[in-house]
Formats: sequence, structure tokens, C-alpha cells
Amino acid sequence: MAYPSNNNSSQNSELFAPLVVQAEYAAYENSVARQIVRVYDVPMNSGKVVQIPVWAGISASLITDEAAATLLNTNTTAPTITLAEHVVYNQVTDMLRDSAFNDVMSQLGDQSGRAIAESVDTQVFATFSSLGSDLGSTSTSFTAELVLKAAATLRGRKLTGPFVAVVHPNCAYDLKKQLTYVAQTNVAALSDIGNSILGQFYIGQIGGVTIYESPLVAADTTGGANAYVNAVFAPNAIGHAMRGGIDMNTLYLPAARATDVVLKAVAGAGVLNSSFGVKITAEGNL
Repeated sequence: MAYPSNNNSSQNSELFAPLVVQAEYAAYENSVARQIVRVYDVPMNSGKVVQIPVWAGISASLITDEAAATLLNTNTTAPTITLAEHVVYNQVTDMLRDSAFNDVMSQLGDQSGRAIAESVDTQVFATFSSLGSDLGSTSTSFTAELVLKAAATLRGRKLTGPFVAVVHPNCAYDLKKQLTYVAQTNVAALSDIGNSILGQFYIGQIGGVTIYESPLVAADTTGGANAYVNAVFAPNAIGHAMRGGIDMNTLYLPAARATDVVLKAVAGAGVLNSSFGVKITAEGNL
């Protein structure tokens, strides 16, 4: 009697293809950072350190009476982004896969994609500490005034926007409390935003700055336990580089009657122009 060869993941890898699709969808949909910074696609076999050319600003000459123009020397800098692996490793037993009512692989892909998205966002938000001037301190509450001042600072550097802010929820709470506390007469002009917060809990925009909240904003290690490094910036302030999409490797373990599933994304982040962003260190008083 002829026995069939062992079925394993290398022979039936098509069964796991939906896992990669689900993981990529979840990662791209849940990553905040990829929507608000400059994204670069890195080709294969091009090294793990990416150089991004950034041009320095120049000024035009105002010429009268047909005078000769002044020769300008343009200059570029090359900030670098180092790629690293964002890895999720799971082991799925045959018993779990074959006993669960739901599609285990699809749900695993969704969870893995979300985990990779969080890892990417954490990597990007960690660059806030390398941005330009810090308008706050470890004992400063996050206020609308700081957002307006940061926007004015960036506009004073010849930037026109759009601008975004990424704020830890504990710091955003202080901002929301200020905007919704009617006893404070100095927020009367912001009552529409305050009413929106009361109804929907979202801040939206302040002074043309779109506010995002993320618990992945890094804590300030030099201050108290409740201090966070937030930021207001233009998209070109920070670069996010990624090589390919999400890659998957599987290995079936007969003795364990389980499949090892490893999903990986290769990505990195770095500051391209520190003057295009403003760091706001603030205490979260939740």
C-alpha cells in the first residue's frame, strides 16, 4: 500500500496566503504614522541604511537696473534612516486550527498586522525627541496655546502647512478639559471645538493643526512618570522607510503538531529636517 507524503506548510503554503493579506491590511489601516509623515519605499538589496537628500533653502535676489545676479551655492544634507525588523512570531497547533469555529489564520493575521502597526508607530514617534525647539516642560500642561505657538513657530520658519500634532491621550485630556470647561472665559472663541469634544471626544483641528492621539507617544525619561514628548510638525519633518510589504515564513513541526508562523516588516524612521517640527514636552494629568 502506498502512503501519501506528509502534508506540510511548504507544500500547502497557499492556505496561509490570506494571513499575509489580512496582516498587511490591518497594519496599513491601523498605522497612524504612515498617514502623517513622508513615506519611502526601499528597493531590495539596497542596504539597511537609507540616505534621504534634503535641500537647504535659498533666497532669490531682487535685482534693479539690470544688475548682475548673485551666484548661489545650493547645498544638500543626507539624513539617514536605519531599517530594522518588526517581527511577530506565533505557533498554531493543529488542534487549535481544526477546532476553532472562526478562521484562526485570518484572525492571527489581523492581530499580527495590528502589532506591526504599533511597532512602526512607536518607532516613528520616538523621533519626536530629535525635533526642534521644545515649547513645554515636564511640569507643563498641554494647552491650546502651545499648539498655536508651535504652529506660529513653524510658520515663522517659512512653512505653510499642513501641520499635524501627535499627543499622548493623558496630555490630550488636559487640552480637552481646557476647551470644555465653560468657567474659563479665555476659551469662549473655541466653544465650537469644545462642544464637538463633549459630543464626540475628538479634538479635530486647532489653528489649522490636525490633532492625533496615540498612547504610543514616548514618555520623557528625564521628567516625572507622567511626562510625554508630543510634537507638532509638517509631514516632511520625519521620514518612514519600508522595504517591501509584510513577509511571512512558516515551518511545520510534526512532533509538536503545530506550525510556526513568523511575520516580518522591515522599516525605519528618522528626522529629515528638525526645524520642520516642534517638540512639546508636557505632563499628562489624567
